[in-house]
Amino acid sequence: MIRWLPTLLLLLAAAPAPTEPSIGIGVVGPAVPAIIAAHPRCDTDDIPDAPARAIRTASGETLLFATHFRNRVERGPDLLHVTHRCQVVLTGAGNDNPAAYDDRAWIASPWTPDGVTIYAVVHNEFQGHRRPTLCPTGRYMDCWFNALTAAVSRDSGVTFARMPDPALVAALPYRYDQVGLGHHGYFNPSNIVTLADAHYMFAFATRTGAQREGNCLLRTSTVQSPESWRAWNGTGFDVAFPDPYQQTVLPEAHVCEPVDPAVLRWPVTSLVRHKPSRLFIVLMQDTARGSGVYYATSPNLLNWTGPFRLLGAIGEAAWTCPDPPPIAYPSLLDPNSVDRNFETVGADAVLFVTRFNITSCATSMDRDLVRWSVEIRVR
Repeated sequence: MIRWLPTLLLLLAAAPAPTEPSIGIGVVGPAVPAIIAAHPRCDTDDIPDAPARAIRTASGETLLFATHFRNRVERGPDLLHVTHRCQVVLTGAGNDNPAAYDDRAWIASPWTPDGVTIYAVVHNEFQGHRRPTLCPTGRYMDCWFNALTAAVSRDSGVTFARMPDPALVAALPYRYDQVGLGHHGYFNPSNIVTLADAHYMFAFATRTGAQREGNCLLRTSTVQSPESWRAWNGTGFDVAFPDPYQQTVLPEAHVCEPVDPAVLRWPVTSLVRHKPSRLFIVLMQDTARGSGVYYATSPNLLNWTGPFRLLGAIGEAAWTCPDPPPIAYPSLLDPNSVDRNFETVGADAVLFVTRFNITSCATSMDRDLVRWSVEIRVR
């Protein structure tokens, strides 16, 4: 407990004083392709299906992740000049047992201490609809059970493997057969940022049993230890995530308290720190018609200001023909960040999104990763 005290006191600081700087973010110019050199899709599932993340390897190469469940990595000399590679670096085991937490896996939150070893928090879906005996309706959204697990690369991202058990980072304190129809779990972790002596990320929780819906803030001092992550419970980072298949769990003791839900109204898809103001920035998307991408700011990860609209856009679920193409998964990265994990942004950055291309007045698996330049100014 003592080693957490300095950071905890910092996080529990009061909301920023009126004289503290605030920032404004604006899009500059049109959207452009995020990956250079047109390429054929490597297979029918070769699409950007997660927010863009980036790390810089020990050799100076930049890796860009925007993966599907057959995870591939874009590589290049810098963030704006990466090319697509067909090599699959990670895939889930497709295990039919929900207790394995190893069905389909998306690399969501890579982080490296040295550019050689890369630890990754993984968005892990158990897709019950692919198991008729476990999902009588056969519908994806009825039987989607989600958890966060861990993977690691020892070769600068050429290959990844699931970490040895316990590889579980975060799971609901309920088993698959205890939650009923619907999609349940902890979803889409943000990228990882560092504050004082610890690392932090957001993950979105569905309303399930004792768990309230909202954005959970998780912390660890040892990224290499999946079981070390703890979630905010309203007063401290005391929420552990025991495996409900391995032990009896008291649910009320193992759920997070969503952070500032009045501001963080939608799933956080991106988390960075603005170096000039030292404010943290999150991105979120309201997928309703007439809405778009929003940002919020915080000095301490707990007290947030916003949300402020950054980009007008529509989500796929609300899209109807002939609307402009819908988008998903907004992420903010700075090509000039000197941080190996692109945790920081400066006066200029890049907004990445997945764009759903329209064919015959319908969306499909045809998607592109696109980017806008943005300016970030202290007001």
